[in-house]
Amino acid sequence: MITPGVRPIPVREVTHPKRAAVSQLPQNAVQALRWLARGHPATSMFLPLAVRRTLLRLGGVRLGPVVWGVERCWFESEHVTIGAGSGVNARCWFEGHGPIIVGRDCLVGPEVMILTSIHEIDGDGQVAREASYRGVHIHDQVWIGARALIMPGVTIGEGAIVAAGAVVTKDCEPGGVYGGVPARRIR
Repeated sequence: MITPGVRPIPVREVTHPKRAAVSQLPQNAVQALRWLARGHPATSMFLPLAVRRTLLRLGGVRLGPVVWGVERCWFESEHVTIGAGSGVNARCWFEGHGPIIVGRDCLVGPEVMILTSIHEIDGDGQVAREASYRGVHIHDQVWIGARALIMPGVTIGEGAIVAAGAVVTKDCEPGGVYGGVPARRIR
């Protein structure tokens, strides 16, 4: 008699060296669920904000109280922290393999991309296949305009403003206004 469903896995298959991956299935399933809780399904505009925040927290993203927005955003890893009172507009991408820290009362415009991974170039001009990571730190009360790109290793000082479409490749001083490609201080 054939029963519907998944067939049981015999002990010899689990312990066989070529079947070692089977023992990793529970851990991989948990990682996959946490990944889904940080992605587009978790930040769907059809979900209430409280549900989106809860799913992101279950996915490992550290959100302060009263973080708003986060619609159709993507949090590639759990190394992202967003402070209290900050707003994240639609379709932002937080790569986050290195740590991304967004301070309190920040405004992040739509489609902002924050990256942390780089591929080092050695003395012979060869690009490393494995990525290395540099954290991004955005201090309190920063305003980042639409479609800005924040590159790995950048620190944006308190109260700074990054113009729409800017590509921030170097640190920004507190209270400055930055724009352009690459971003430079305007005021």
